[in-house]
Amino acid sequence: MDFFSYVSDQFSTIFFNGQQHFLLVAISVGIAAAISLVAGIVLHTNRLTPESWSKPLRAGTREGLLLITSAALTVPSLALFGLLVPLVGLAVAPSVTALTIYSIYPVLRNVVAGLSSVDDAVLESARGMGMGPIRRMARIQLPLAWPVILSGLRVAVLIMIGIAVVAGTVSGPGFGSELFRGLSRLGATNSLNQILAATLGCLVVAAVYEVVFYVVQRLTTPRGIRV
Repeated sequence: MDFFSYVSDQFSTIFFNGQQHFLLVAISVGIAAAISLVAGIVLHTNRLTPESWSKPLRAGTREGLLLITSAALTVPSLALFGLLVPLVGLAVAPSVTALTIYSIYPVLRNVVAGLSSVDDAVLESARGMGMGPIRRMARIQLPLAWPVILSGLRVAVLIMIGIAVVAGTVSGPGFGSELFRGLSRLGATNSLNQILAATLGCLVVAAVYEVVFYVVQRLTTPRGIRV
C-alpha cells in the first residue's frame, strides 16, 4: 500500500492521534505556564511581595529556581518517563507530568526576562499616578512583557511536540505509540508508512500551533508594541 492510500485508510486513527498529541502538549504547557507565571510574578523584584522579602532573597530564589528547572530540562526523556511510571502509572499521568516538568524552564525564563525588560521609569510613573503594585503588574508589566512570555510559550510548545513522542514508551497519548510500533516492526507491511504518518503528523500539529500563536499574538498584543 502506498503512503497516500495508507493515510486515507487510517485517517480516523491518525486524526485521533493528532488530537491527543495536540491536547497533551496544550495541557502540559498550560500547567507549566500557570506555575511559571505565579513563580515569576511572586519572585520578581517589583515590590509586589511583602517588604520583608528582601531583594537579594527574591533574586536568589528566582535564579535558583531557574537553575533547578534548567537542570530538569537536561534529564533524558526516556529516563524521566521511566522514573515516573512507578510513581504515577502508565498512559496520561506520566506523560503530562514529564512534559510539564520540561516546559517550566523555557516559560519561566521568558516570564522573568519579560518582566525584567519593563523600564523602571515606566513603573515609577505608574507609581506616581497612584497605582499600587497589583495594578502596576496587571496594567503595565504583564502587557509589556506579554510578547516575550508568548515567545517562551511558543518555544516550549515546539519542544514538547517532539518530546511528547517519547510518551509512547509509557503508553502515552499522541503519535508516539504509533511511531514506536512502526519502528518495532520495521520492514514489515506498512511499517514505513506508519512511521511517516506519525512523523508528518507531528509536523502538522506544529503547524497548527504556529497558526494558533500567530492569531493569539495579533489578538492579545497591545497595538503600540507589536513588532
